[in-house]
Amino acid sequence: MNTFEERLLGALKAEMAAGTRPVTVPVVRRSRRRVAGLAAAAAGVAVVAAVAATGLFGTGPAYAVTGTADGGVAVEINAFRDPGGLAAELAAAGVKAVVDYLPYGQTCKEPRGRQGGGEGRFEASIGRSGDGISFRIAKGQVPAGQTLVLAVTLDRSGPEAPPVSTSLQVVQGAVARCEPVAMPVPPPGDRNDDRSGTRTETGGDEGSGVHTQQG
Repeated sequence: MNTFEERLLGALKAEMAAGTRPVTVPVVRRSRRRVAGLAAAAAGVAVVAAVAATGLFGTGPAYAVTGTADGGVAVEINAFRDPGGLAAELAAAGVKAVVDYLPYGQTCKEPRGRQGGGEGRFEASIGRSGDGISFRIAKGQVPAGQTLVLAVTLDRSGPEAPPVSTSLQVVQGAVARCEPVAMPVPPPGDRNDDRSGTRTETGGDEGSGVHTQQG
């Protein structure tokens, strides 16, 4: 590597370490072999920077969507960020979905639309999974033309903590955009007997919605 290439690589490393604007250098004709080697060296600097950023902002997926042997869909959410990505993954698994994450103290105004659901009761249940939640949608519970609507109220400490409230329902036809409103506070003593303090409710006579809230 000649003096010019050494200066260029040194400048790239310095700029990546400082996190400043991209390096601008004059264009100089070099042989293809030398240019390829320099590009690989610069790419190595970029890879190091990307690994450092991953370590800084945390590793591991925010969610996982997997198909079950009986044709259902299992969902595990470990961090409450990227709701659009989760909705896209559910759609790819055959479940049309709308996902909303709201700050502490807020929830979506109801109703979001006309009550939907497949044949029988809506059997999805929301459970704690580490610091997140998990649920499973049985085959046929979100028929064509209907939408799974998930609304989550985040904890005070942010998206990595267990949520304060989770609402899961099926809506037939159009789904209203989430209009944030103040989350109702449960009356004193109105909570489940389980140690987690999570209250679970099933909405509607047809059981087309599930709601959990930390009591």
